[in-house]
Amino acid sequence: MLNRRTVGEGAVMRVQGRSGTAVEAEAGATSGVPYDELAEFYRVIDTALAACADFRGALEQVEHSLVELRALRRPGPPPVVLGGGATREAWAEFSAAFRALNGALTHARVEGYRAAVDDGGLTLSELARMSGRSRQQVTRLVNRGRDAHDAPPGRS
Repeated sequence: MLNRRTVGEGAVMRVQGRSGTAVEAEAGATSGVPYDELAEFYRVIDTALAACADFRGALEQVEHSLVELRALRRPGPPPVVLGGGATREAWAEFSAAFRALNGALTHARVEGYRAAVDDGGLTLSELARMSGRSRQQVTRLVNRGRDAHDAPPGRS
């Protein structure tokens, strides 16, 4: 992970999910910004990218199991439970990956709202106008981002 460096124009960060799938992201939008200042934001975004990679891997497993399930099924009563343990495991991994992705995306979204107000200097009203959300919705998102931001590592 980068630390105490400036992320330069065109720098590429590589993030790897638990499934081993890697995602590359260009850091051009943050050129000249000290990395330490954005470390928490990058951690949140990297977590969301890794969750996306894990979700893609789990989705591929489910697609493969559905193709197998279709090939196994014939007219009449099924002779055995179709799919077996591998199918159940693939579907369970897909469900877990989906929950992890949803949580990571939610965390990234609220961190983005928090950062826009606390680090970027936008007012809640300005952010509401820019995002097309009500000021009350923006306030809730910013507060959720602050709660997560202030939580000890691993508790957000």
